[in-house]
Amino acid sequence: MDNNGLSDSERRKQQVSGVFDRAAVMYDHVGPRFFSHFGRRLVELAHIPEGANVLDVATGRGAVLIPAAEAVGAQGHVIGVDLSEKMALETAKELDRLGLSSNAEARQMDAEALQFPDQSFDFVLCCFAIFFFPQLGRAMSEFRRVLKPNGRVVVATWDKAFDEHLAWFDEIVKTYLPPEPEESKPAESDSASQPVFDTLEGLEAIMKNAGFADIQIVSEAAEFAYANEEEYWSTLWSHGGRVALEAIEKATGAEGLQRFKADVFARLRSMKQTDGIHQTFPVLFALATEPRG
Repeated sequence: MDNNGLSDSERRKQQVSGVFDRAAVMYDHVGPRFFSHFGRRLVELAHIPEGANVLDVATGRGAVLIPAAEAVGAQGHVIGVDLSEKMALETAKELDRLGLSSNAEARQMDAEALQFPDQSFDFVLCCFAIFFFPQLGRAMSEFRRVLKPNGRVVVATWDKAFDEHLAWFDEIVKTYLPPEPEESKPAESDSASQPVFDTLEGLEAIMKNAGFADIQIVSEAAEFAYANEEEYWSTLWSHGGRVALEAIEKATGAEGLQRFKADVFARLRSMKQTDGIHQTFPVLFALATEPRG
């Protein structure tokens, strides 16, 4: 426990929910809609039939939830859950606006303690979130618990190449943030057992260790263009990337954040093409089956 009486796991959840509470209004509504693109692709790969009952874990602003609701039709039902209360509230408003509230809903909920009976869903979907779960094994166990026998799970993560595409950004961040304290870094013996989310082999191992069967890994990439430097900067604030910006502002003040912004803009200008700033997003999808049955 830390000084506030919270476990490391609970503290991490508090940090994650706080970040996405602050990003909720803008999330996937600024700049290129890459979350929506990959959410729709996840639903396409899942081959969800009409009438299915679907759970979307870490629903965000409905990138998976909305196309899943369209797929199941009036006879099916989709529930999206998110650790961030504000994200769930914004998504519920969006469902109302789109006329999807009759067969889709959004709730605040912890993926590691799903509040549903056993064998409730035909599909469990999770897009760009399993790397946020402090206790991955517990979350994956919950996925299996709420799946019906022979139910399908589909998750998406960023491919390792994504980090390589953003290496320039990380290098600039390092010039502004103090080094991580040695005691907070995992020991070599600990890091060796850590799950690997960003490789085909690592993602397959995660699914296999969780007990899923018929595992298939699909690798895809899509390219998006930001209109200009300001759109790129605004998009950073609209998702998890704001963690670095908030940390820099806390460490160096408003003036330091402005210097960081100027450095990022200088690099973006060197990358800019006639139609904007291009970025490739490589993604891994894992499809598997709950083997009971």
